[in-house]
Amino acid sequence: MKLKIFTLFLISAVTTLSLSCRKAELLQPETAKIIQLNITGASDVALEYLYKDSIIASPPAGGINVKTLLSVKDGNSTLKVRKKGTTEILLTKAITLAPFDQNISIFYDGTKIYNGSVSLAIKGYALSGELEFLLDGNLLFSATGAVNKPYSILIDKGTTREISIRKKGETAILLTKTIESTIAQQNIGYFFDGTKLVDNVKLDLPVNPANMMLTAKFETTFPNQFKNVDVDLIFYTRLKTASNTTVGSKVLPEIRFTLPKNGAFNSIELPPLPGPNYIYSFDIAEKGTNNEPYTSGSPLVLAGYTLKPNEGRITSAFADNGINFEAGKSKLFVITDARTIVTSPARNVYVSGGRLTDLSQYFQ
Repeated sequence: MKLKIFTLFLISAVTTLSLSCRKAELLQPETAKIIQLNITGASDVALEYLYKDSIIASPPAGGINVKTLLSVKDGNSTLKVRKKGTTEILLTKAITLAPFDQNISIFYDGTKIYNGSVSLAIKGYALSGELEFLLDGNLLFSATGAVNKPYSILIDKGTTREISIRKKGETAILLTKTIESTIAQQNIGYFFDGTKLVDNVKLDLPVNPANMMLTAKFETTFPNQFKNVDVDLIFYTRLKTASNTTVGSKVLPEIRFTLPKNGAFNSIELPPLPGPNYIYSFDIAEKGTNNEPYTSGSPLVLAGYTLKPNEGRITSAFADNGINFEAGKSKLFVITDARTIVTSPARNVYVSGGRLTDLSQYFQ
């Protein structure tokens, strides 16, 4: 009987010890998991990244590309972001047990952290004056002449921002463009003549590679006599060495290229010239007619002079203002009317050719 009691006691002791060992195992902390954290974006100032109150990265200002391994034991771990050398926390992000690859995008302009960005290409030209470019009402930059600037616009997903353009020293807005967070690449193309701004200016290549694409706008230097009508350019051909065109050199069938009176751009494909030694010239007429788009009076004296639109006459004073043809290319011109002085008989007259300002290089 005593033997049985001892055996029972021994079995009970072993069972108790086994249960005790299992309870001890359950009290041990869970094994930590390793994850890979990828931080990308951009910042105008240097930032510090903290994990468990320790700095894990402190790259310089500019593009952000941080990749690091972190030990995570539970779902309460966080990444903290602050300006380098400060204590204020700008952003807190949760770090989870899974997945292994975890990504955070940070875009900081020195004032606010955004979670996204889009690319904005600003390309244009101002004939005169200085323009200011504003982002949400704050000055982004100012410029004169040609502008070709790529920008990274910081923006939160699902929101919009606003780019506006005004003349320096003035409050009137010349152009406003909404920046969408869903469009990765956005563009602003503009032309400013010192008073008016035209947007959406771009140079498309001709559909037929044998042709040349011409994009142009018309401006008058005689606003008091201009009839404020749309005008036609009527195209002629002439040799590069010739001082003027001759009757009969008009392109047939006749090509009329309408330019709106409001100064907007229009485009046309011009066919190849008869040979490499030729250029295009043109007359300027009131749209759909062969009439001068002006009224008589000073400084223009139109009556009694034999040169009229659609006769293809251009004096030597404008011989260098023909249009050189380049197959497969796209050209951008500002076309301005002009006058020359005739000494016999003495008078100031409008000559229906015009001056060209080639802006192609600024919009390629």
